[in-house]
Amino acid sequence: MLYFDAVQLSRTTVLDSARLSADGSFSFYAARPEYPEFYRLRLDSSSVYLAVDSTETITVDIARLPIAADYRVDGSPESEKIRHIAQAGARLKGALENTGKQKNLSAAEQKALVEKLQDEIARYKESVTPYIMEAPASLAAYFAIFQQVNGLDIFDRNKREDNRFIMAVANAYYSLSPESPRAKHLYELALAILQNERQRNQPRESAVPAAVEVSLIDIELPDCYGKKHRLSDLKGNVVLLDFAAYEGEYAPEYNRALVQLHDRYHEQGFEIYQVSLDTDENLWQVSADNLPWICVRDAETSRSRAARSYNVQSLPTAFLIDRNGVLQQRVESLQALPEAIEKMLRQKSK
Repeated sequence: MLYFDAVQLSRTTVLDSARLSADGSFSFYAARPEYPEFYRLRLDSSSVYLAVDSTETITVDIARLPIAADYRVDGSPESEKIRHIAQAGARLKGALENTGKQKNLSAAEQKALVEKLQDEIARYKESVTPYIMEAPASLAAYFAIFQQVNGLDIFDRNKREDNRFIMAVANAYYSLSPESPRAKHLYELALAILQNERQRNQPRESAVPAAVEVSLIDIELPDCYGKKHRLSDLKGNVVLLDFAAYEGEYAPEYNRALVQLHDRYHEQGFEIYQVSLDTDENLWQVSADNLPWICVRDAETSRSRAARSYNVQSLPTAFLIDRNGVLQQRVESLQALPEAIEKMLRQKSK
């Protein structure tokens, strides 16, 4: 009997099941969710995890039973990424299991074994972090940061070197779809991580609670004169983080609208940090030199790491950041910006 499970945030639910025919074919049906979600094909103790979007038609080819990592998924790039992540996790789990079988080791042998395990964990992280940083708002990135071995998180939320990946996914999810259950869960996790870090760094004699906020993913890029500007240096202002390309047909009208916003609110503490993804550097330099806000350019253009971190799918794409350096919303339309900007300008920075 093959089961089709919905792997929800708080529980896993059986949606359908089917007794396999002689040729092993099967199909399942379930209602379309509001947001892309995780599902699982389960047979006895083996399973296949899938990232399902309602726009996709997915074919799963399982070569043998029990289900191993050599299954194939067509029609779902995210599910294929999850297969690679699960495969890396299986290798790490196997290494840990082999370690547990070794008994009566000398002190030197135990030390060598611990170092080997640390290397295996580092190898796993090295193999999955590209999926996180290339598209932090993807289901594959979410799947990667929550993988466990023997009930323990591989990406340890108590370690600073791991937290940056968790925070990257949290920021991306919250900026893309803040109302989704998984985005809310990540937001709460990010708050808990920041609070724990501040408590560790706070002097013991101080009883003043630290303020909690979700920090944004920082950007540091050069302007047309080569001077580098950090996004985080604008904290204390309301900031419009804008990804655009001056070579786009929309650019003249779009930038005129931004000039009006800048002229209207700049004296009150409004700043624009505009990231150009132009392929034509000369066009960018000429255009940026005439604009009154911070204009920087990412030379990686379409491969921009900054754009991937903010899950920029099209240009222009903009975000509003409040005075405390907290990313508050993805901009849906320029017409709605004045009201949002004015609301944030009235808020005091912490």
